[in-house]
Amino acid sequence: MNPLTRIGADPSTVGAAMRATVAFVVYFAILLGIGLALGEVPTPNVLTNLPDQVPTLCSVGAVVFVLARTFDTSPAAYGLRMNRRWLGDLLGGIVVGILFQAVSTAAILGTGVGTIVDRWSTGVFDDPVTIIIALGATVVAFSIVALGEDLLFRGVLVREFVVGLSSRGISRVAATGSAVVVSALLFGSIHLNAGAAGLSTPVVVLQAVVGGLYFGLAYVLTDSLALPVGIHLSTNLWATVVFGQPDSGYPAAFRLTRPFDLGPELVVTLLLPAGILVAAVLLWVRVTRGEIPEMSLDGLE
Repeated sequence: MNPLTRIGADPSTVGAAMRATVAFVVYFAILLGIGLALGEVPTPNVLTNLPDQVPTLCSVGAVVFVLARTFDTSPAAYGLRMNRRWLGDLLGGIVVGILFQAVSTAAILGTGVGTIVDRWSTGVFDDPVTIIIALGATVVAFSIVALGEDLLFRGVLVREFVVGLSSRGISRVAATGSAVVVSALLFGSIHLNAGAAGLSTPVVVLQAVVGGLYFGLAYVLTDSLALPVGIHLSTNLWATVVFGQPDSGYPAAFRLTRPFDLGPELVVTLLLPAGILVAAVLLWVRVTRGEIPEMSLDGLE
């Protein structure tokens, strides 16, 4: 077993590129195919966006299966291993994500670029039972989203990029830094059509790129998907059911407008909270690991 990859697969640049390419092709082919097949199937509103994530869940399963059977790689090789530490990191990531969104929301309200327009909104639901079911379905749906995106863009892409560059003699620190940046840029690119009320496309993409950077940092410092998945999950939930969009059908504690474009306010509303998030990630790693390792996916076993 190769000490860098912890998998029995070919550690060369070609081998790493092949695994990453196959993973992306399988993921998006299954996502598109099942999405088209289920697109016309009616689903109850109470399940919110959960039915839309069935293709994502199938894509995750297909990627794990194909990589294991074709390249002899296990999910653990990409940071997906269920144990006590993994669950602890997941919970830690949820807390870090909540902290980030709380600071970001306070900055939005403090700078006046956003306002609260509603409180305790039930969305399209009108009784406690359906609201509880809708909230549960939303949590499960965003858990699938976080797992799928982080497995592909952090687990597979970052690790295989590091494996490929390291095989060419590039230091692991340089390889890992490059991998995190490339992964973040690609992650931003898939959000080109992911509009959000009040936000321009450049702002949505910038948010995704910045998110890709701190998700990637959380991954490489812990060699685990748990911390980035937890951050990803809680940030999505906060922007949906805590301070949700004004016209959203999801139940939400508050409705918050976010009408801003690229401008100086982003330093306060996005970059400053992101800096606090990075500090929280570093603190979590220091407390749970006893030290902050080099950002190099080093120390693999």
